[in-house]
Amino acid sequence: MNGLLGAILGAVGFGTANIVIKKSLSSLSIPQTLMMSTLSGAACLLIFAVLTGSFAVSGTQMLFFAVGLACAEVLLYLMLYKTFAISNVTVATAVMGIYPLISTLFTVFLLKEPLAAYKFGFIALLVLGGIITSINWDDVFSNGFQKSDIVKGIGWIIATTLVHAVYFPFLGSFTAQGSWPTKLFFIKLFSAGLIFLYFAVIKKQRVLPPKEMIPFTSLLGFLEMTGWAGFSWATNTTKGQTAILIAALNSSALVTAVLAYFFLHEKLSKFQYLGIVIIIAGLTGLSL
Repeated sequence: MNGLLGAILGAVGFGTANIVIKKSLSSLSIPQTLMMSTLSGAACLLIFAVLTGSFAVSGTQMLFFAVGLACAEVLLYLMLYKTFAISNVTVATAVMGIYPLISTLFTVFLLKEPLAAYKFGFIALLVLGGIITSINWDDVFSNGFQKSDIVKGIGWIIATTLVHAVYFPFLGSFTAQGSWPTKLFFIKLFSAGLIFLYFAVIKKQRVLPPKEMIPFTSLLGFLEMTGWAGFSWATNTTKGQTAILIAALNSSALVTAVLAYFFLHEKLSKFQYLGIVIIIAGLTGLSL
């Protein structure tokens, strides 16, 4: 039960963060939103690590890898925020969630690692769900399929999904051992330095939001830390009920969809919502 609660907490944290990003980008620039997300995330992770007694620096090699991952993270989040700025956040979140598909295909066809035959069925589900979610079916049924029926920003969604597929396996390997809050803290810390150097020093852009927006944008770091803490709790404490746990872990896209409906007034077609459910089912099956 504790693992399931952790999984739900993680999904709510990450799913809600997407809504805060979208709302922030309606009045702030990408660098302003990203800087506050990064700084508040670093602060929350540091507090969490100190309070739990898990803060530990294992050596210069850890810091070296943290710098490399910080460079990748800044690239990833710049692309993610650009995607959210121009596209439907519900669709973008759901489609980008299929990035494990790319990692799986890479290991099977390039690294020649074996994969159970039945899992190709779940791969097909991910592809099907991604296609269904990416098309405005109400317009298709009204006027027939046209290029404009594909959701806006699909190119950015695909590109960001590819970067997710490369970045998260490295991040997962880096945080699998030792203190994950400490490692994530240093990634955030170095990321903030990179954002400041590029946007504030080189581009001469403002990287902090107005004072009245700081509390709202600071939620991003808290929500992201909540997501990581919940997911870590879930994966470290649960024995049994694997399918239920993984489904809960993958349901952040569903959380985003529900919140976007009420707070952003994003309404998808029934087939698009079905596509999100299919993606969650495919991710669950592929992860077992």
